[in-house]
Amino acid sequence: MPAREIQTCTRCKDSKRRCDKLKPSCSRCQRANQICIYPEHTLTQSSIEPQTGLLSPSSSSHPSPLETESAPGRIAKKRDRATLSCIRCHRLKVKCDKGQPCCSRCARLGHGRDCMYTHKVQPPFSAGPLVVDGDDAEMIVSLWFQRKRGSGHWRVLMTRLESLSGLGDPPFEWLSMSVRSHMQGDCSKDLALPGNFPFGSTESIPYRSSPEVRRLFETHRHMASTYLESYFALYDSTQVFDNSKFQGEVQQFWQTPDNFDLGWLAQYLAVLGLGASATGVEDKVAAELFFASEACLAQTPFMYRSTVTNIRTLFLHVQAKQVCYATCWALDASWNIVGLIVRLSIMMGLHRSWNPEPDEMPSIFEEREQRKRLWNAVVKMDIQTSLVTGQASPLPADAFLANALDNVQGLPHDSCDLIPISYPLIHEILTRLNTSMEMISYEEVLHYDTEVRRVMRMAVAAAENQNYIIRTTTDIFFRRVLMVLHRYYALDPDAPSVYPTSYWSSLECCLALIVHQRAMMAQCGAFPANVHLIARPFMMDLFAAALTTCIHLLSVDAPLSTTVGSENTIPPRRTIMETLESCLEIFARESGHSVCFGTGYRLMSVVYGLIPKCHT
Repeated sequence: MPAREIQTCTRCKDSKRRCDKLKPSCSRCQRANQICIYPEHTLTQSSIEPQTGLLSPSSSSHPSPLETESAPGRIAKKRDRATLSCIRCHRLKVKCDKGQPCCSRCARLGHGRDCMYTHKVQPPFSAGPLVVDGDDAEMIVSLWFQRKRGSGHWRVLMTRLESLSGLGDPPFEWLSMSVRSHMQGDCSKDLALPGNFPFGSTESIPYRSSPEVRRLFETHRHMASTYLESYFALYDSTQVFDNSKFQGEVQQFWQTPDNFDLGWLAQYLAVLGLGASATGVEDKVAAELFFASEACLAQTPFMYRSTVTNIRTLFLHVQAKQVCYATCWALDASWNIVGLIVRLSIMMGLHRSWNPEPDEMPSIFEEREQRKRLWNAVVKMDIQTSLVTGQASPLPADAFLANALDNVQGLPHDSCDLIPISYPLIHEILTRLNTSMEMISYEEVLHYDTEVRRVMRMAVAAAENQNYIIRTTTDIFFRRVLMVLHRYYALDPDAPSVYPTSYWSSLECCLALIVHQRAMMAQCGAFPANVHLIARPFMMDLFAAALTTCIHLLSVDAPLSTTVGSENTIPPRRTIMETLESCLEIFARESGHSVCFGTGYRLMSVVYGLIPKCHT
């Protein structure tokens, strides 16, 4: 019987993927920018031998022993089947029910944390939010590691983890395996927004027509007020809106929806999307609002004739990207978008000082005050993005002129007005960490630590009389700055004796961050619904804080009870271990949201397991 003719290309055949057989290059190879090779169909010797009859030996299905011995040895290829069972059940050769997030057998025996799958059963491939150039996972991770980062970036933490014994594979291999499994499965359901949002998302194309946007508004009309309330409950601390004025515009919109321009519609749709996400609806419902907002913004001249409304919309898009798509790629992409927002704001003159004249109209005074608050929000977002990405800030030298003039007139009375006082100092720290060619000295770190803590004490004290979200985000903001400032010296193996201030400050700030995370995830009744979404933009810092705490605990003789160098007494080892255990449970619940969350959870589980338990 003649062999079946192979029509697929070599690359699709080796990876056991479906090939559309297009020539000269199939779609999959063309999309991955790989060389597509089809096997040459040459006639074999058996096909050209003359046939003597139906029962001739050459046509027999059972070759003679002589022919078998003389034939060249064939190598039997083993089928590369997908392992659908979890790793533990597959190793023990027992039946697995393939339950998610863990199978019932592992859950019943108390091995839920160790239950992992190497293959993700998903529908056929569809364009997901992770856009990659080619299929080489190692190349993707290598390019990410090769990016220029500051000395305070958490990549230093990954380097420190490589020196740990018992970790198994280095962090680079962990990330490569995660990206590879993410690419082989259907990544479209892992994340709510694509990686290129809010520029060039294919899902936004249908909403470029007015009837489709009108239909979307009618679909969500009965929930619009609920979405708006949820947005202001969670994100009011950003102060990018005049709440009463915006709510009046919303009421006017529902009375005459055809009289509003696309810029305002893009802003309102972004608010509804964030409000829907805060309400707890499905990600798909919130995503369609974001895509409609992107489509409306794309039809405005925001790139060369931007308005305050456009700046707010882009600001909201970055918030959505960090809340619904909080991964390494999303945060790096947010840094690019924030750079655009900063430049558009400077082009509009938002960074200039606006001192109202005594005889000006109240409306002009309110507008200038709102522009100033919007600029402060943009600067804060730029600082937060630079903190987590380790990238340089695009802020100009005169970006803080308005805040300097305010300091001359007197100290603000609100924490939201106090935080901008720290912007020049924090920008100087980030410039020193992320752009300077020379390593920051320990003496400089001590000086910056004193100045940051001085402003932090004032801001935290001013926030005591405000709501929970403002109090928490104010403390998290300064704790993240201190953690990044001290990270390089705190991770030194001899830090407790050589760099004590960095050691204790790092441990104190890491514990404070994971305690804040535990409080937000607890969902107490006094808090707004889904307050844990506030922590999404800081998820990488929370992972870094938990891993840093684990590294501090890895040494059995590590000092963990002192007040030197920190303002709060460090709790005993048992309390720290209990806090880390609750933090690990939180990461387990978030591990299914994205590839970064899942990798971070598995990595932290291994590091947590290395901590000596004799002192717990």
